[in-house]
Amino acid sequence: MKAYQSLSRETFGTLQSHLLPVYFGTTTLLSSTLLLTHLWFHPSLISSPRVPPHWATSEEGQQGLLIIASLIPSLINWIYVGPKATEIMFERHRLERLEGKEYDDPSPSESMNKLNKKFATLHGISSSLNVIAFLALGGLGLAISM
Repeated sequence: MKAYQSLSRETFGTLQSHLLPVYFGTTTLLSSTLLLTHLWFHPSLISSPRVPPHWATSEEGQQGLLIIASLIPSLINWIYVGPKATEIMFERHRLERLEGKEYDDPSPSESMNKLNKKFATLHGISSSLNVIAFLALGGLGLAISM
């Protein structure tokens, strides 16, 4: 929170545009490594779905599903949502300079309104995906500890 309060909004956005790809890439890499390690120690999960243990009914399978539930949102954030949100953010910064108004001006242009809606949507999706990944890893911790 300190950076958000100390830096201008544009500078903070630039900082985030460099940090978030590293964060999403790292969480994706670590979740992938966790899944591969899990499958290494539980190779029976790779066999036919007709052969026990099944992903949904076995303890190992459920743990694997929780890892996948963490991996997929991180991957989506890293590959698509994060870069798209950053692109929209920079478009919004350019439009602010061009119009001489902030994004939250009481009378934004139609173009700014569209960018604001796109950014808010992507930011919300990204935050939700991040929460899903976090909760899945928390659930995995609980599943392993029980």
